[in-house]
This record gives sequence, structure tokens and C-alpha cells, in this order.
Amino acid sequence: MMAPRNSGAVRVVGIGGGGHARVVIDILRVMGGFDIVGLLDSNVELHGREILGVPVLGGERLLPELRAQGVTHAFIGVGTVGTPEGRIRIWSAMQDLGFEPVQAIHPTAVIAASAKIRRGVTVMPGAIIGAAATLGDNSIINTGVIVEHDCVVAPHAHVATAASLAGGVQVGEGAHVGIGASVVQYIKIGAYALVGAGAVVTRDVAARTTVVGVPAKPITSGPHSER
Repeated sequence: MMAPRNSGAVRVVGIGGGGHARVVIDILRVMGGFDIVGLLDSNVELHGREILGVPVLGGERLLPELRAQGVTHAFIGVGTVGTPEGRIRIWSAMQDLGFEPVQAIHPTAVIAASAKIRRGVTVMPGAIIGAAATLGDNSIINTGVIVEHDCVVAPHAHVATAASLAGGVQVGEGAHVGIGASVVQYIKIGAYALVGAGAVVTRDVAARTTVVGVPAKPITSGPHSER
């Protein structure tokens, strides 16, 4: 059922078999010290296949069995595009079964010594995390992102590729900052808000609100406007 064990390495299972799983697998391999025993995914068409050489063992129902077999750590291989509910559900399931969430931090990321990186955070290649910044549980900092000094990225939030947060920005729980977006200093982005790709945010964004454009303005319809 399971891939051969790498003696002495931390045994870890990934939940989700999409593009984000590929990214995390690559990061963990570059980091070293992990034995990725397999992936779990609800898509039965993936079962029995391999993703970057890692077998897809089956669905999430296998989590208790893997935990009983001594697999102690897990990562979430599901990304977000403004919809963090899947990652939050998986996070809760992992906690209930006693899995330790894996930090996946690419060695090319530049992280200030005073920054605080919480459990299960993914930091992708080329990201810069400034002094006294905080990255909350299960957050994603994508490729080439800049998170400046004193920023706070709350749990389950996602800052997408090449986005920039100026000093003191606060990104609320489950919020999504789109690819290439820029957020000026001390702005607050509310929980489960969505900042569109390429937007320039110069004013606070209310919770569950979608903003787009330069400067960013709320739109009246969209995935977050009536949630």
C-alpha cells in the first residue's frame, strides 16, 4: 500500500493531489528529511497513480489507518483561489487525528529572523518575509511574494504569486490576495475577502468583500460578495 520507507526521515502524507501538492512535494524534497509515503485524494481516477513519483493511495478515509501505522505528519496539497473552505476542512481533520502539520519553506525564500512562521505554512521559492511579520497557521505565501515588516497574515489566508504587502498590512483569516496585487502600508483586508489579480489596494477591505482594479474597489457580485 505504501511507498518504501526512508529510514530516519519524518513520515508524511499529503492530502490532495492537485497542482499545489506538486509544489509542496518539490519543496519538501529540496528541504530534505521527509519520507512522503503517499497522497490522499477524493478523485477516484487518481487512485493507484503517481504524482511526481508519490503514489495516490486512496481517499481521506485512509487517514486513521495511516496514523495508526506511525505516519505522524501531514501536509495539505489543496490550494485556494478565493475559496479556503477545503483547506480549512482538511486542517480540522488533521488536527482531530493528531497529525502534525508540516511547514514547507523553500530554501530560496528570505525570512527575517524576527518573523513568526506558524504551523502548516507554505512559503514558496523567492518569497521575502520581513522583520516581525507573522504568518498564521495553514497560510500560503506563493512564489515571489513580498510580505514586508510587521505584516500579519492570518490562518488559512493565501497571498498569491508576486503579490506585495507593504509594511504593517493585515490579511484576515481565509482571505485571498490575488496574483500580482499590491497592498499599501497598514491596510486591513478582512476575513474571507478576495483581492483581484493586479489590484492596488489603498483602502481597507471589508470581510467577505471582493475588490478589483487600480485603485481597488468593491464589486457588487462575485464569489465573496454575498457569503
